[in-house]
Amino acid sequence: MSDLILNEGYQKNKVFFEKGLKDKITQNGKSYIDLSNSAGSLILGHNSKTFRNILKKYLKINGSIFAHPNNFAVDYSKTIKKFFPSFEKIIFCNSGTEAVTKALRISRTLNKNECIVSVAGSWHGSVDSLLFQPDAKFRPKFLSDGLSNNDKRKIIFIPYNNIEVSKKILNKNKNKINSIIIEPIQACLPLNNSKLYLKFLEKFCNKNKITLIFDEIITGIRSQKNSVQQNYNIKPDITTIGKIVGGGMPIGIIGISKKVYKRIKEKKIFYGGTFSGNSISSFVGNEILKYLIRNKQIIKKINKKSEYFQNNLNKFILINKMNLKIYRYSSILRIVYTNNKIDNRIQRDFFETKISNKIYNFKKFLFRKRIYYPSNGIIFFSDSTSYKNIDYVIENIKTGFKKYFTENNRK
Repeated sequence: MSDLILNEGYQKNKVFFEKGLKDKITQNGKSYIDLSNSAGSLILGHNSKTFRNILKKYLKINGSIFAHPNNFAVDYSKTIKKFFPSFEKIIFCNSGTEAVTKALRISRTLNKNECIVSVAGSWHGSVDSLLFQPDAKFRPKFLSDGLSNNDKRKIIFIPYNNIEVSKKILNKNKNKINSIIIEPIQACLPLNNSKLYLKFLEKFCNKNKITLIFDEIITGIRSQKNSVQQNYNIKPDITTIGKIVGGGMPIGIIGISKKVYKRIKEKKIFYGGTFSGNSISSFVGNEILKYLIRNKQIIKKINKKSEYFQNNLNKFILINKMNLKIYRYSSILRIVYTNNKIDNRIQRDFFETKISNKIYNFKKFLFRKRIYYPSNGIIFFSDSTSYKNIDYVIENIKTGFKKYFTENNRK
């Protein structure tokens, strides 16, 4: 435990990691198979040979932090454009949270209405105006002290993947909505049946001149065709990306459409910051993206590993008639502790809250088996994740399922 650090996790946590290599991380000399890979950021795994060589290359050319415009960011933007051709302009930020904050700033320039619609279950980082969650009647509740009642009055929630209820709420409030922000595929429940819902939001926003913001900080690069929007042929006005795009360095990026740029290019909007487009994040991110372009099989391989994990466990669950299910979108995985039909996080939480102690003990069991199961429940594999270790994880998850979630052990 740390007596000095107030960030979430440091006060109660007794586990502090110190090293990482390939698909494992180390704490007090003990190695654990990492099912997080830095919340999905490390597409190549920990300290990959490629990553090390990129850092050496940066030092060799005397790269430094300038806090000024630099060629590294210019080159980086051109590579990002190859992955996201719909981006007319790119804005560099220090983190995903900062990218969302500035995306909302841009949206307020486009539309003077004050209300933000947040799709329940989406997570957009530590942004004051979005640090709320809906209650059973979709009324906002504070997620933190120190937030503004004014922000609470300006946020509206709609249910993910429920067109009928979302349409009623949106129609009732359409004249005061500035923007709709959504994780198009939510890591809290990575579904494959959300295309119609996302198309509905796109159509509603276009019709009512509301800004549609896609938060693809997790799904960017990790999805088929590099993003959910390209996979489903949807055109949001503003997109935020990050994680994999930084190649292991802190990053947040805003991509704006041609339609939006035409409307803001004469506006006075502040985009900057000391480390926005900083040279080391730009250099590393650019080199990793170029490496992925040259090695297109990497994303496909990770998707296959994820599919292997999902199919193996779902088959086991079916045979043993367990009330569990593994959900997956591309290489975003999640164990959900019910096999009831669910379409959003609200429904997921309804079932999981009842057995929260079992879930907690299951996670502790995996940790004793030297498997780090991330606290947020989102499982990400990397290029370094071996099938040998995936099989080890699968077998221990099966044992844990039997121990905690069979009919006799549900109470």
